[in-house]
Amino acid sequence: MAILLFDWGGSSIKYGVWHQQTLSDTGAVKTPDSWEKMQAQLLEICRQYQQRYDIQGVAISAPGSVDPERGVIGGLSAIPYIHHFPIVEALTALFGLPVSIENDANAAGIAEAALGAGRDDRHVLFVIVGSGVGGAILEDKVLRRGSHGYAGEFGLMTLEGGQTFSELGTAVAMARRYAQRMSLERDSVSGAEVFRLAEQGDEVAKQEVAQFYHWMAVGLLNLQVCYDPDCLVIGGGISASDAIFAGIVSRLTDLVAEKNLAEFMPKLLLCQYRNDANLIGAAVSFTQQHG
Repeated sequence: MAILLFDWGGSSIKYGVWHQQTLSDTGAVKTPDSWEKMQAQLLEICRQYQQRYDIQGVAISAPGSVDPERGVIGGLSAIPYIHHFPIVEALTALFGLPVSIENDANAAGIAEAALGAGRDDRHVLFVIVGSGVGGAILEDKVLRRGSHGYAGEFGLMTLEGGQTFSELGTAVAMARRYAQRMSLERDSVSGAEVFRLAEQGDEVAKQEVAQFYHWMAVGLLNLQVCYDPDCLVIGGGISASDAIFAGIVSRLTDLVAEKNLAEFMPKLLLCQYRNDANLIGAAVSFTQQHG
C-alpha cells in the first residue's frame, strides 16, 4: 500500500509517495493560481503515481486553520482559494480515494514526534521558526489541538512591551531591526546576511544577533515552564544551521543560570526531517485518521 503526499505552499506544491514507511519519488510544481487548475494538477500527479504504486489514499499538508474533522480549511493563507468550503469532500470525489488534510506546522510536528527527533519522548513541543513562530503540542505522538483549535500558536505569546514572540524572536525580525538601525529599507536585508555581517565584525549586526538569541531563549524557556515537555524540537529555516542552534542553546543555558532555574533547562533537539517533515507528517496523520 502507498499513500500519495502533497505539501501545499504559496509558491510551490511538493509531492511524494509514502511506501513501506519511506518517503520516495518526491517532486515539486508551481502552485496553480486557481482551484480548478489545482485540482487538475493534483489529479495528473495522482494518475502518474498510480502507474507505479498501489495508491490507497491521499494525505495533504496545507496552510491555514485546518479542521480535519469537518474537512475544512479556515483562516487565511498564501493560497486564497482553498478556504471555507468542504475541501476534503471535494478531493475525495476528485481522487476516488480517502483523503486527509493537516495544517503544515502540525504535520511537521507529528512527523518529528512520531518518527523523527522526538520519537523517544512522550511529551513533545515542536517549534517552527520562519517569518513568524508556530508549532505543535504532541502527547504520545498525538496532536493536541486545544479547545478552540489554537494550540501551538506560540508566536502570539507577548514577551515584552506588547511585542510577541513572532515579532521579536525570528531572524526576519532581527533583519528588520538591523535595517531600521542602519537606515535601510525594511526588507532589504535578510537574516542570513545579518548573521554573516556579525561574523565579519559588524557591531550593529552582532548586537542584533545577540538580541535574536535572547528572545529565542526567553520564548523557549516560557514554553518549557508552561508545558514541561520532554523535549523542544526546533524546525524552520534556522534548523538548517548548526551554528545558530548552538547559539540558541548557549543563550538559553545562560538565561536558565541567571534565573536560577536549572531544573527547567529544556532538552532542545533539531528537526530531523527538515524540508521533508510536512510530507512525512501528512502520511502519519493519514494513518492516524484512516488506520
